[in-house]
Amino acid sequence: MSRRKSREIKRRRRIIGYSGLLIVLIIIGAYFYQQKSSEPSSASVSASESKKQEAEKPNKYKAASHGKRSEDPPVNIVNSQDIDRYLKSIHFNGSAMIVKNGKVVIEKGYGLSNREKGIKNNSNTVYYIGSITKSFISTALMQLQEKGKVNVHDPLAKYLPNFPHAHQLTLFDLLTHTSGIREIDESQDKLTREQLMQKIGKNAQTLMFPPGTRWAYSDSNYSILGYIVEKVSGESLHDYIKQHIFKPAGMNHSGFGTHFNKEPYPSTGYKIKNGSMYTPDIPDFSQLFGCGDIYTTAPDLYKFDHALASGKLVSQESYQQIFTPFKATYGFGWYVDPGSVSSHGVLPGWNGLNSYGKNGKVYVVLLSNIQNNIKSFGIVNNTIYTKLANDPSL
Repeated sequence: MSRRKSREIKRRRRIIGYSGLLIVLIIIGAYFYQQKSSEPSSASVSASESKKQEAEKPNKYKAASHGKRSEDPPVNIVNSQDIDRYLKSIHFNGSAMIVKNGKVVIEKGYGLSNREKGIKNNSNTVYYIGSITKSFISTALMQLQEKGKVNVHDPLAKYLPNFPHAHQLTLFDLLTHTSGIREIDESQDKLTREQLMQKIGKNAQTLMFPPGTRWAYSDSNYSILGYIVEKVSGESLHDYIKQHIFKPAGMNHSGFGTHFNKEPYPSTGYKIKNGSMYTPDIPDFSQLFGCGDIYTTAPDLYKFDHALASGKLVSQESYQQIFTPFKATYGFGWYVDPGSVSSHGVLPGWNGLNSYGKNGKVYVVLLSNIQNNIKSFGIVNNTIYTKLANDPSL
């Protein structure tokens, strides 16, 4: 074999060897590439896991659906054009919350919350509710009675031994406005609780009538009861109501006094005099203690009603006591009619009515920031009840 031929054979063998090696390397490389591509990258694992973790997190907006700010936006619900037209026709200026058989019939604002700035009322506008506050005080008293800390038939002397006629008066007399204690002139002076009790006591040196014999509405009765709530609970009245009534009822747009101005949608109160609209002065809230210092929204007040009627706030026995009228169809902080219960409140610039049917099927809440443009909220309330009863679609 020639040398040239031998070199040619060796060269071919080397080429074949290299080719074989190259093929093996290609096969091995392809194998590892396939394995690698079949696994998710660390970035995709992280993204996938992140999505899974995000899905498992509670939705902060849902969890805070009763939150105090943007999580609870105003709504505009009208499921009765008839009632909506009626409220417009009487120039209702405020917010309405009307519910029948668990269905929202009306939840919206009407007119302006601030006339100077042209700001409209909405479902979450807050209003001072005046004497509707008393229904919260009576609820607090009944809760404390259930805990054995107080009894509505206790003499006032047990809690305020130095108060005039304290041995004659009972908490029942105060709750039912049959104490004979006169109202004080509520001024713009800021008073401590003790100073307020002294002012009321000075005015109660002589009673209008023997306790329990007649009915005479007096804010002073409920200021005294609010003071007793503080004494027996060991909490301030406002803290007690926040924790034991607002919180379990889900009332997140409700509060006291000047905190009103920190709410997202405060209203300005107006009163009509000689055909002109103006903003009246209001007493210092320290003198409205227990009888008129709460603010709230129409939906929040509905939540209170529903919580009270459903047994979330007091027992059935307590509920019956609250709504058993004694004189003048008045129970504990509520007026009791044959088919419904209601509470009415006025503060200079604001006016409201809170009502629901005894069967728990109908709720009507009307809160207004014009004190006196509607002659009778009672008539408005009755008209709405009639319209609800006559509409078969509701």
